[in-house]
Formats: sequence, structure tokens, C-alpha cells
Amino acid sequence: MARTAEERLQWALDVEEIKTLLAKYCHGIDKQDEKLFMSIWSEDADYVLPRGEGHGTDGVRALVRKVWTQVPRCHHHITNPLISVDGDTATAKTDVFYFRLTADGVNQLLSGGYELEFVRRDGEWRTRRMEFAPFVSTSPVFAENPVTDGAS
Repeated sequence: MARTAEERLQWALDVEEIKTLLAKYCHGIDKQDEKLFMSIWSEDADYVLPRGEGHGTDGVRALVRKVWTQVPRCHHHITNPLISVDGDTATAKTDVFYFRLTADGVNQLLSGGYELEFVRRDGEWRTRRMEFAPFVSTSPVFAENPVTDGAS
């Protein structure tokens, strides 16, 4: 089915707005900017992480505060978004890798993916559901690995 130029333009605008939500998620969680972080969610949002679930805006806020307590420093990189738009709803699958410093001082590099649902309400896209699934639990990238092959 061929789409009109106007439909293709609307699709491109929708995809860019959803990518902006993903960027706001990263900046909000990494900088502990609660206002920015909460700005991406719909009122009936579901936020699903291995450390817990948050339902509705109060539940999402409580879960991210728990994350900030347990992981005081992190840096997310969401990549490879596959976004599908269908009218006022959309879905996406992404990859993510992130660095974190846990409350007990452990540096880690983790990777995984997000499955997301979005909804457009009052003309604005919001995150309806975000669920994380890990690929790799931790990386030895920060382990002290002395060079043994003579390379420097």
C-alpha cells in the first residue's frame, strides 16, 4: 500500500518524537532529573525492570527513586530503535548498554533491550510501557586485568 507524502511526513515526525522520548528517558534517569524523567510517561504507564515494577505515574516515580538509591550513578545509551507507528499508538524495540556505579561502589557495564509501547494523547507522544530485558548481566570491562602479552 503506497502512502502519500503527507502520511510519510507524519510517520517521520512521529518517529522523531518517539526517539526524543527515548533520549529524555536516558538524560532523566542518568542525571536524576525527576521532572524530565517523569515527562515521558502516560498516566497509566507500566515500567518493568528486574528490580521491580512501577504502575501509573506514582509507581513509576517510586521505582525510579529506588533505582537512584541503589544505583547512584549511571549512563544509558539506547541504540538501534525499531519503531512501528499505527495511528495514535506505537511500539519499539531497542538495544541499550549502560555504565553504572552501584551504592556499594561496584562499576559495571550492562547491556540489554527495551520493549516499549507509546500512545499519543492530546497530540503528544507518551511512554505507555517500558520493559527491560538483560542480554548480559555484567561485564568484566572494569576488572583489573593486567596486560600479560607485553603490549602497552
